[in-house]
Amino acid sequence: MLNIFIKEKSYSDKLILKNIQLSIPQNGLYGVVGKNGAGKTTFFKCLCSLTPFKGEVSYQQQPLTPQQIGFLPTEPYLYEHLTVEEFYKFYSLLLDIKPQNTMPFEVNKTLLIKELSTGMRKKVYFNAVLQKPYTLYIFDEPFSGLDITSVLQIKKLLKKLSETHIVLFASHILETLSDCKEIYLLHEGNAQFFLPSNLNKIKEFLSL
Repeated sequence: MLNIFIKEKSYSDKLILKNIQLSIPQNGLYGVVGKNGAGKTTFFKCLCSLTPFKGEVSYQQQPLTPQQIGFLPTEPYLYEHLTVEEFYKFYSLLLDIKPQNTMPFEVNKTLLIKELSTGMRKKVYFNAVLQKPYTLYIFDEPFSGLDITSVLQIKKLLKKLSETHIVLFASHILETLSDCKEIYLLHEGNAQFFLPSNLNKIKEFLSL
């Protein structure tokens, strides 16, 4: 059981999130949507303890720690002058684990990071993050900037990961939310609950 309570999150004098209470009882895919500026990234940063807020996040009645979370930001930072293989080794050293030989996505390990497209960079970061198992996975706009083949690959990966873990992800591509157990719409600081069968209602709301 993942319990999320964000009583308040502000930047300077601007209130971003307020009175968000969510309980996620089981493994699965859970979507987060909202208009630009609704607070999706801030919501994820709160869960990862990357920004201070009033409230608490717990898993199995214990405080959730950053070490339990695998997080992929919208634009992951990669060291451009490293090769792909060097980045994998660097990331594994940070995690204090052995580098993995098998990874979800095939990427030429001899290439420099700066030579890679947006989609390939995301795949490299996916590979790095997934070298270690986590309690909770959070992906902020994982499909952004990707071609349709890559979108389908990552959608398949998230679905498989969600069989044994809680996976939260934000997406502006509503079709990618069809496999979610629940969808949370952020609006005016609050979170509204929807089922995938209500995608049309979400689409109507986001188009206003």
